[in-house]
Amino acid sequence: MNNIARLLSLLVLIGGVFLSGISHAEDEYWEYTFRPGDTIWNIAKEHTNSVNNWTEIRELNRIYEGPDRRILPGTRIKIPVSMLKQQPTPATVIAVSGAVLLIRNNGEQEGVKVGTQLFSGDRLQTQKQQSVRLQFADQSELQIFSQSEVVLDKISHHQDTGMVDTRVRLNKGRVKTWVEKLKQDSNYEIKTPAAITAVRGTQFRMSSDENQISRTEVTEGLVSVAAGNDIRQLKDGFGIVAEIGKPLPEPVKLLEAPTIIQLKVSRTKTVKLSWAALTGAQTYRYQVARDKRFRQLLLDRATTENSAELTGLEPGRHFVRLRGIDELKLEGQDAVGQFEIVKAPEGNDWEVIMTIGAGLLLM
Repeated sequence: MNNIARLLSLLVLIGGVFLSGISHAEDEYWEYTFRPGDTIWNIAKEHTNSVNNWTEIRELNRIYEGPDRRILPGTRIKIPVSMLKQQPTPATVIAVSGAVLLIRNNGEQEGVKVGTQLFSGDRLQTQKQQSVRLQFADQSELQIFSQSEVVLDKISHHQDTGMVDTRVRLNKGRVKTWVEKLKQDSNYEIKTPAAITAVRGTQFRMSSDENQISRTEVTEGLVSVAAGNDIRQLKDGFGIVAEIGKPLPEPVKLLEAPTIIQLKVSRTKTVKLSWAALTGAQTYRYQVARDKRFRQLLLDRATTENSAELTGLEPGRHFVRLRGIDELKLEGQDAVGQFEIVKAPEGNDWEVIMTIGAGLLLM
C-alpha cells in the first residue's frame, strides 16, 4: 500500500509539473484588434496554423457573434502564440561594453556577446561603465546603459504581417530606444514601476531611479506616457517625470544642446573636452564611442563641471555626445561632435582633429 501511495504521489507531482508547463506556455499571447469586416474565422485562417482554431479563440476571449455575425471594430482579442503561423523572433545583441550579465527565464546565468539571442522573460543587468544594445526583428533597437536592469517581458514578431509586440520592463537605470514605424495593431512599450511609455515610431530615453521615479525624454517623434488613470502625449523635445501615486504633471521642455568649445589632447593621451555653460543645467552627461550611432560606449559619465577629461582612448576616430540635465533630472538635447586622435612623431604632443558641425579644427 505504501508503494502504491508513493507511485500516486509521483504521478501527481509529474502531472503538476506538466500542467504547470502548459499553463506557462499558454500565458504567451499575441493581441489582435478587430477591423471592419473581420471575423474570428478569417483571423484564424490568416494568422494561425489552422482555420479550426477559431472556436478555441472564441471561447478563450468569450466573444460571441451577434445576429449579423459581426464583431465591433476595435475589439481586442488574444491568440495563443503556439497557434500562430510564425513563432516569435528573438532579439539579438549587436553591441556590448563590459561583462553584462544575462539571466535567462529559467534562472540560468551567462555572459553577453555580440550575436547573443534574447527571448521573452530574459533579464539583463549592467554594472558601472557597462552597456548593451539590442536589435529586435523589426530593426528597432534598445540601448541599456550602466547600472540598469531590464526584463524582456514579451518579444513577438510575425513575419507574415510584420506586426510586433514588444514589452520591456525597466526595473532601474536608463535606456534609449529607436523604434521603427509600427504597423497597425503592433505594440512597443517600456514599463517602469511608475509609468508606461508606448510608441509608434520614435526615439526616446527612459529612466527609473532608486526611488522608482520614472523620467521619459523624447528626442524624436511622439510617445504616450500613462501612470494610473493619467495619460500625457509627449512630443519631440519634451520630457516628463512620473512618481508612484501622484498624477502626471505637464510635460517640460528639454534643455537645448550645449555648445562644445574645445577638444585637445595632452602628451599622456588624455583628451580634454570643454563646453559653454548652459542655462538651466545642473549637471551634464557626456558619452564617447567609436561609431556615430553610439552603439558601443567607451565612456558614459556625468559631471557638474563645464569640462571633462576623456581617458583611456586609443588613436583613431571617436564621437562625443553631450547634454545638460535640469533640476528635475531630465536630460536634454544632444550636442554631437567627432574627433580623431592622431599619433604624433616621437617626442611631440599627440594631436586631436575635432569636427563639430561643418568646422574642422586642429587642436
